[in-house]
Amino acid sequence: MKISRRHLLDVILVLGGIAILVVLLKAPPATTPELPVDKIHQPLLNTALTQSKKTAERSCQTCHNPSQIPFTTNHPAGRRCLFCHRLSKNQPASP
Repeated sequence: MKISRRHLLDVILVLGGIAILVVLLKAPPATTPELPVDKIHQPLLNTALTQSKKTAERSCQTCHNPSQIPFTTNHPAGRRCLFCHRLSKNQPASP
C-alpha cells in the first residue's frame, strides 16, 4: 500500500495537534490571584472590559506602590498587572 505525501502530511499534522493538546492539558493550574471582585477594583474592571487591559493597568499604581500596598519580595518587575492577574470568572457583567 502506497501512502501519498498528502496523506503523510495529514497524519503528521493530526499527530502534532494531538501532541499540542496533550501538552496544554497537562499544564499546571494558574497560581496568580484573580482580580478581586470589590468596589475598589470595579472601575479597573470596567476600563479593562470597555477599553483595554493596558489602559486599565495605569490605575493600578495609585494603590499598588511602595508607600501604600507594596509588592511582595518575589513579585516580578514590570507593570503589566492584568497580564498575570487575570479577570475572575465570577466578575459581574459590565453595565
